[in-house]
Amino acid sequence: MSDIFKSLIEIVGDRGVSNTPEELWFYSRDPGVLAPHRPDYVVAPQTTDQVQKVVQLANREKVPIVPMGNGMALTGLVIPLKGGIVMDMKRMNKILEVNEKARYVVVEGGTSQGVLKAYLQDHYPHLRHSLPDAPPVTTIAANVALHGQGRLTQQYGFNSDMVTGLEVVLPTGDICKIGSPSLGPYWFSKGPTLPDLSGLFLGWLGTTGIFTKVGLKLYPNKKIREVELFVTDRVELVSEIL
Repeated sequence: MSDIFKSLIEIVGDRGVSNTPEELWFYSRDPGVLAPHRPDYVVAPQTTDQVQKVVQLANREKVPIVPMGNGMALTGLVIPLKGGIVMDMKRMNKILEVNEKARYVVVEGGTSQGVLKAYLQDHYPHLRHSLPDAPPVTTIAANVALHGQGRLTQQYGFNSDMVTGLEVVLPTGDICKIGSPSLGPYWFSKGPTLPDLSGLFLGWLGTTGIFTKVGLKLYPNKKIREVELFVTDRVELVSEIL
């Protein structure tokens, strides 16, 4: 096990890997009620190359990996039931491209919904993406991996329907590009002119690969676009609230 730890340090640096009890305690649980299980290591890569090398190492050593966005799921998706490695994607949080004409954005696998929303508001206020009904720290990759819903779902479908392309590290360590980025530099589409292989990864909760890049459709920012929700058990208050 000490050899694996040294190998992880060689891949991501000593600041990108930990096996200290206090950090393993944190990564052994989620906000839900399921029993915690401690990993053996926590790894936070910064590049696709580092993700690939960690997966290749884990594959050789037969060590399980659990990919993690911001750990907001309540159902145990990020709890390492068999120990091994928790791969925290938080350091891969860059917005790589916004294409105004083709209306898409490309983000790294650890980019949060709130970061993208703030970036679009500051630099492209006429464009928006679909925000899930979840905290802003929720990552885009994790949300589309579980077919998350969002603010635009009434018009356009699940958030995963808005994915234009993917870069995924497979369990073997191979890098797979889905859609138009497999042919060139643009992330405008994963169909219909190409075979749509995104179903091998979207909805599989991270079990078939680790998302290192995600392309998303962008939409015009409408004048009336926000929804407010209130709950009350007193009917007489409804008219006053409205």
